Amino acid sequence: MNEPSPEPKSRPDALRYPWQSPPAPGDALQVAPGVYWLRMHLPMAALNHINVWALRDGDGWTLVDTGMNTPDTAASWRNACATALSALPVRRVICTHMHPDHIGMAGWLTREHRCRLWTTRLEYVTCRMLVADTGREAPADGVSFYREAGWDDAALEH
Repeated sequence: MNEPSPEPKSRPDALRYPWQSPPAPGDALQVAPGVYWLRMHLPMAALNHINVWALRDGDGWTLVDTGMNTPDTAASWRNACATALSALPVRRVICTHMHPDHIGMAGWLTREHRCRLWTTRLEYVTCRMLVADTGREAPADGVSFYREAGWDDAALEH
């Protein structure tokens, strides 16, 4: 005979976070020795922020992910670098992947701090390819190629 499984034991009401609140944009919160949590604003309603990280790197910082390229994010980085990160130099910027909220400020940060970008070759090349999209009409030979590959008018339009 199949008996119903017993009721699950009580579960926690909610996730538990070790910090009462996140850092304000342009501020940093130390979460472990040499590891700082920063939060950058995103201009979307549902996902309105991204968490980024500053790792102590000798006498400077390694930044992990960058936020989206917006004036607000640039202002938050300027403030964080001048205050919360003690005006120490940024040694490198690591981007985990090519989504605009992760790599969007990489160019600005690496130029501003005269440091190198670290990311995988595939993420870098994909990002460069997407940035190169001009929004102009696709060339006729490109449309022909996709038609021969089986794309219909709706797929081409999208």
